[in-house]
Amino acid sequence: MPSKNFDELTPQETLMLAVDVEESNGSRLRTLAELFADYAPDAAALFSEMADEEDLHAEQLKVAFERRFGELGQAVAESSVNVVVEAHDLDDGEHMVFDDIDLRRALEIVLKAEKHAEAFYRGALDAATDPELGELYRQLAEFEDGHVQWIEARLASLGDSA
Repeated sequence: MPSKNFDELTPQETLMLAVDVEESNGSRLRTLAELFADYAPDAAALFSEMADEEDLHAEQLKVAFERRFGELGQAVAESSVNVVVEAHDLDDGEHMVFDDIDLRRALEIVLKAEKHAEAFYRGALDAATDPELGELYRQLAEFEDGHVQWIEARLASLGDSA
């Protein structure tokens, strides 16, 4: 699919993109959970819980898609849209190779992604013409807001340390 602006996506493409994002981020969050398991188990547990929630969200979105449009074919990849929706941008990949990303940086990355996700779902809610789909987007925006609040509190509790 050629690259599109977010506002050019059809309702089907918006749902497919949401599925792709949730699945990708579940995988990224599991990687962070594994990375922090030994020295920040509370953060690792949060990342793992968030990954499970991302999986649940992906399943909810797939069901919504299939109920409205039929079988979900190939998903719309984040790379085919000109706007980043919710990518946990692990911008310095060598941190993942050498397991030396610090907790503050990981939380900041996830916080940024969760804020993008909340904005995405609020935008999708505003554009939704189907009330049931709008309700799903509203619920997902609230989940993302909950993640934002937890991560902001965790960052505040770190103070200047990581």
